[in-house]
Amino acid sequence: MPFISSPVRAGLLYFLVLGALLPVQARDADESVRRLYSRAQKLMSEGEAEEALERFLNVVKHYPRTEWSALSLWEVYRINIHLGDDESAFEALNRLIVEQPGNFEKAHAAQLQLVQRLLGSGKESRRTLEVARKSQITPPEILVEMLKTVIKNGPQSEVGIQAHYYLAIAQEKAGEKKVAIATHEDFTETYPKHELADDAGYQVAYIAYKDWKTMRSNSPHQREGAAISLAWFIARFPESDKVAQARSCLSEVRASEMRELLGLARYYEGRGNEKAAAVYYEQLAERFPEAVVADKTLADKILKTQPAAETVGPVR
Repeated sequence: MPFISSPVRAGLLYFLVLGALLPVQARDADESVRRLYSRAQKLMSEGEAEEALERFLNVVKHYPRTEWSALSLWEVYRINIHLGDDESAFEALNRLIVEQPGNFEKAHAAQLQLVQRLLGSGKESRRTLEVARKSQITPPEILVEMLKTVIKNGPQSEVGIQAHYYLAIAQEKAGEKKVAIATHEDFTETYPKHELADDAGYQVAYIAYKDWKTMRSNSPHQREGAAISLAWFIARFPESDKVAQARSCLSEVRASEMRELLGLARYYEGRGNEKAAAVYYEQLAERFPEAVVADKTLADKILKTQPAAETVGPVR
């Protein structure tokens, strides 16, 4: 047997002992985390959600980047949903995406589903639980940031693409109408064949329509913008199931314009200003020929006033 010096023998003995201890220590650590995880589950089943949450967070803290940590983060997500803390639930999903790559697709999809629910959430749409909740309405500014995170996590994934659409919805809710329109327009240009492309295009037109509807008085500028946007949508997405609704909105906008022109024509006619009245009757004939043809009285009125209209410009 070859001679082995004492220092070498001591070193070999150390590594042999260490090699024997490591599996034992690993088993002990695994048993400890298993017991901690099981205790947290038991607390949850007993209705002690907040205590269970604390235990699961301890697992995540002391056993990071392990399967136990991933399982615990899913429980943290579910408990926070249960408690009404949607922002913390979203953050738990984000940690799964960043720290637990094997959970990316499922956690990424859950992030979008969470924000989708919050975008349309209200007290009546949330599950009724006995646990005390935080405010059930998440500020739209927070939803905007959540959706930006979803997009950043997977910009070219289907989830990320859909998040792009919902980002515009959240921006509108946050009062950023111009930004929302730009985001919707960007979506229609970037993903023209996506199933949500016509939805984005319709939202561009519908925002303009709603702006016109909410004006305290009839604004020609707002009305014209709505008419142009609605007509653009109908031409761009003729096969969309939203075309019928867009046509209805456009019809309402045009009817408003017709009423205004007719009202102005009758106003000047009533004041004895036949030339001014003729200008508006002429505009009615040019912009609404079908309506004029259908109304014999109006058609006759326009025919009688045409000579006067030729001798005067538009009246402001």
